[in-house]
Amino acid sequence: MPPEENTNKNTPASSTFKIGIDPVFKSNSDLQRPTNTNQNPVVTPSQPADMSSVFGALNNQKYSPDPALIIKPVEPIVQNNLTNPKSVIRTYKSDLEAAIQADHLSSINIAIAENEKMHNQIKMGQGNDSVTDNSDYSKSKIMIFISLILVVIGVVGIGYIFLAKGQNPTVLTQAQEFPSLITTEIKDELNTNLIIKDKFVKTLSEKLNDSQIPANNFYNLYLTVNANSTKKLINSAEFISLLGLKIPDIVGRTLLPNFMVGVYSFGKNLPFIILKTSSFENTYAGMLAWEKDLEKDFQLLFRLPGYENYGNIVVALTPTETKKFEDGVIVNKDVRLLRNDAGQIMFLYGIIDKETIVITMNDLAFKEIINRLNKEKTLKR
Repeated sequence: MPPEENTNKNTPASSTFKIGIDPVFKSNSDLQRPTNTNQNPVVTPSQPADMSSVFGALNNQKYSPDPALIIKPVEPIVQNNLTNPKSVIRTYKSDLEAAIQADHLSSINIAIAENEKMHNQIKMGQGNDSVTDNSDYSKSKIMIFISLILVVIGVVGIGYIFLAKGQNPTVLTQAQEFPSLITTEIKDELNTNLIIKDKFVKTLSEKLNDSQIPANNFYNLYLTVNANSTKKLINSAEFISLLGLKIPDIVGRTLLPNFMVGVYSFGKNLPFIILKTSSFENTYAGMLAWEKDLEKDFQLLFRLPGYENYGNIVVALTPTETKKFEDGVIVNKDVRLLRNDAGQIMFLYGIIDKETIVITMNDLAFKEIINRLNKEKTLKR
């Protein structure tokens, strides 16, 4: 619509007009133009107003906002602190983006790293499986090997038992059940039925002196005889008869059935005999009378000096000087002993209590026998 003509003709010529601008802006003096006093500008539709001048004025106009008219920005409404929330859930994508930003990694580097990680996991899995398989396989082989060994040992043991029973029926399978006067580490048996009487002393001497016995051990030799398909120990009277000892009757009548023959090993085998008697007085008197024949009776059995010529008729007929026994004390026990040419003890005997006679060839063996006899007495109490 064209602007209305100014009807007030009394308006002074100096009056100016302002182009309709938003009252928010404050016009500068350079934007005010003098009006045509002769004629009000008329804008027709065919002549539009000069808009370029208006926009120019707007471009050159300084903006000075009125504090009263300043509209404060409305703060966004925060609902439950969910405005632009940051994700608190870590994902592979977020970790990957952070790693890329921190280390400046490229997609190729990431792919290579993932590939290496996968290969390492596969290798570790294969390694563990192979170790486990090898371990199980080794254990199986060991168990099979042990089982085979046990089977072989069982078969050999059973075969040996049957073979031994078939070929050698005299083997003592329960020798440990026979009584013993002292505790011993090694037990053995000698069946007297299988020995010629004239060879008995030599055979018994070989058993006592040539058996391999560990040092500081006692060896007990059981002398048995067959009786009605069973075995029993021979008694002291039978033992004296087999040895051919010249024992006085005063001693022989007082001997009890149980006795023991064995060896104490200390550097060499030291044979000994233990006899039991029922009369100390008769035994003491009889042992003194037996001293003239003791050395010869035990020369081969104990292998005393000159035993190599035992049984030689010429030597037996040649008179020799008989050695004299002398008194001695060993571990508080009275003994009678013989010394060799070097002054060493080579044979001795002692009545250690009212019923026990010990005959041996060395003071070391005598001491150990006494110690074991004392232990037996303590256990019986």
